[in-house]
Amino acid sequence: MISSLQAQTTVLSYQLQPRVVTIPLEDSLSRILAEDVLADIDQPPFHRVAMDGIAVKKEQLLSSKKFRILGTISAGSAIATLPEGNVCFEIMTGAVLPLNADFVIRYEDLKIFQDEAEVCCNLEKLSANYHPQGSDYRKGDKVLITGTKIKSTTTAILASVGKSKVQVFDYPNVAILSTGDELVDIGDVPQPHQIRWSNGISLKQQLASFNFSKVSLHKVGDDEAAMKKLMLELLQTKDVLLLTGGVSAGKFDFVPKLLKECQVQEIFHKVAQRPGKPLWFGKTETNVFVFGLPGNPVSCLVNLRKFIIPFLVRSYPGNQPSVQKAYLSEEVKFNKSLTYYCQIKMKNSEGKLIATPLSGNGSGDFYQLRDSDGFMELRPEDGPFDKNFLGEIYLWEKNNE
Repeated sequence: MISSLQAQTTVLSYQLQPRVVTIPLEDSLSRILAEDVLADIDQPPFHRVAMDGIAVKKEQLLSSKKFRILGTISAGSAIATLPEGNVCFEIMTGAVLPLNADFVIRYEDLKIFQDEAEVCCNLEKLSANYHPQGSDYRKGDKVLITGTKIKSTTTAILASVGKSKVQVFDYPNVAILSTGDELVDIGDVPQPHQIRWSNGISLKQQLASFNFSKVSLHKVGDDEAAMKKLMLELLQTKDVLLLTGGVSAGKFDFVPKLLKECQVQEIFHKVAQRPGKPLWFGKTETNVFVFGLPGNPVSCLVNLRKFIIPFLVRSYPGNQPSVQKAYLSEEVKFNKSLTYYCQIKMKNSEGKLIATPLSGNGSGDFYQLRDSDGFMELRPEDGPFDKNFLGEIYLWEKNNE
């Protein structure tokens, strides 16, 4: 067995080669840009008025504080021209500043009577109140770079430069294949020797919480020929294959043997950790990555969160798996021959993250996860694990981070 740290370092030393796809802008939230984006026009594309008021020529303020109103300009109106003399246009926020005008005086600094506006404040307190053309960026400027995560604010920039469609890095195609004669579909009533297939959906949902949505579910019984046939099909069409069950040392644990027959190179098998010791990791010559997970529900989810999600996150350019830490609320004791992933309940106490250990009935007890926010990694060499020990935590869902 290798240590959990060795396993983590090994997994993260590999990386998927992401594909580039073009998608509609409205579907791009949280995706990663795969192109540099250049401005196609100046922004703002004209001298944009920033306040409701009147547009004047500044030098006219030297001779008069009263201006005859020639009309009103709203946002979306065509460009107007301001004639010479003590004249003005009423103008609204977002409108184009008229030609010959270079100053906007707010309504708050005016008195308006019929068709005349009078400035009623100290002239030194006035400002231009418009955004010059190109003051945000100029045509041809690089406004976003490859590797940028698209947020709601980013979509506004993309829209402003006419990007109705954007190039992004595609999500990896992930297949989850669960093995075992004991598995029945969720809607079926299991016989006394059977269990409902819960691992597949729980793994898929955890991946979805980290925005990995291209996940397919597959199930096969303990039949070597059928298992190998399905493995070969998935290895031809997917980027990552996750297998649950069949990786331990039982009589029907065919997975390592069949993966070898499918030309998948084993990189490591078994990690000194609890739960999840039988973890298997390997790859094909075409860089399809395979993770063999034990069948127990908690072991599956722990290995997914500890190794596989960071691997997928890191496969996006510029991304690194996030690391969070919290303080134990009480002492934790365990057999220190293995790294222990301790189930925890989280709370924030005066800006300090506190992790309360939870007890359970082992790696088959997924009911304990009802109250669990994640787990803390406790490596034997880092102990003792007294109250206020500061350890790395892994939360089940990205929304909790």
